[in-house]
Amino acid sequence: MWKSLLLFIVMFGSLLWACEPGFTDDLEIKVIDSKYRPISGAAVNITYQKDETTGKGYVTSTTQYTPEDGLLSFTARNIETFESRVECDITVMAEYDGVVVEREIEAESHSALLQMRFEDAYLLNMKVVDKNGQAIGNTQVRINGMYVNTSDEGYIAVIVNAGTVEVAVPYLGAVIAREIEVDSDMTYTLQARAYSLSLDVVDDRGDPLVAQITVEDNVSLGTGIDIEGLAITSPYVKVAYGSVEKFPQIDLTQGGQYRVSFDLTPPEITNVGVVGSGGDLRISFFLEDPNALASGPDIGSTTVSYVVSGVTQEAVPYAESGAYAVEIPAPPENTLLRFTITAYDMEGNMNTVNGEYLVTPEAQQEPETGNGGEGEGQGGETEPPSEDGGLIFLALGGIVVVVLAYVVIGYFRGLSDGE
Repeated sequence: MWKSLLLFIVMFGSLLWACEPGFTDDLEIKVIDSKYRPISGAAVNITYQKDETTGKGYVTSTTQYTPEDGLLSFTARNIETFESRVECDITVMAEYDGVVVEREIEAESHSALLQMRFEDAYLLNMKVVDKNGQAIGNTQVRINGMYVNTSDEGYIAVIVNAGTVEVAVPYLGAVIAREIEVDSDMTYTLQARAYSLSLDVVDDRGDPLVAQITVEDNVSLGTGIDIEGLAITSPYVKVAYGSVEKFPQIDLTQGGQYRVSFDLTPPEITNVGVVGSGGDLRISFFLEDPNALASGPDIGSTTVSYVVSGVTQEAVPYAESGAYAVEIPAPPENTLLRFTITAYDMEGNMNTVNGEYLVTPEAQQEPETGNGGEGEGQGGETEPPSEDGGLIFLALGGIVVVVLAYVVIGYFRGLSDGE
């Protein structure tokens, strides 16, 4: 019995409060924060049924933005004529600072004032000052996606939603950016500091080098640059010399002295040797990039090319006890192997050394190499002395000794006869 009575009351209430076809509903909507303070600048609209008979269906009003008191008025006008087709649902939506709040109500069955509450919205009081603590007044501050002007005394007061709030203030031609964590009403002082940048450009010996220097939008030509009053802590910097561009990572909070060096000297190729072993030849060499600020050898780009029977092949060296080496199949005996070592440093400077090696039955030979250069150098071949050559040398030496002895004896005999 009680269940039936309750069902009757619910059905009667729904009939009593149901909207009528062709209803007109005037809405008063107020947008507030966690402490019921009005929010200005919130975007609000409503969605409701226009009608079903003509196919218009649901429509959404034009978006309006709340004034300082947070209060807006909307009118929902339904034109449906059939009671069975009318729908009373109205959706109110408010968006502020990236957060959306929605409410579902029934047309002609709601309170006179609809409150749209952002439960995690708080008041941020902020003062903006320069490096000396003086107020930065009448400047536009970006807070998340909103823009607010500071007062003459550098103050702003704005409601924000809880979380990480991004603040950006223009200062000395740059933008000071901060992230503030907000979880309640708070007061914050943003101080716009100024930094100095001193940058020198040198070669790999440490000598001054004239280069093109770009700092943010300023471009200059010289061996360095000194800038006072930079507001940004990590300015964009590019230093260009010839075709090489460098982008030093600047963090002025850690210091303002920087040096950019360019390696102008090619690497040196020394101690080139060729050794035969087990049917292979091993070409070894040392690679060094001189000077204190050199970029260092780029072994990944270094190659050894060689020509056998008119065919050029290439090998990539590997590290071996502080040196570098390649192993290649040994050509036939009495073949003259010509090879070229091409070395680079990390900034693209190149050097080459040419060498030759005569493949003979003997186990080991050392190549003659040309001077390092751009493909320059006269190669030569060397062979160890043979045993026959050593015997001939000894025989000739004995003959010379006998002749000298004969001459000396004759000389002393002549002196004796003269007496």
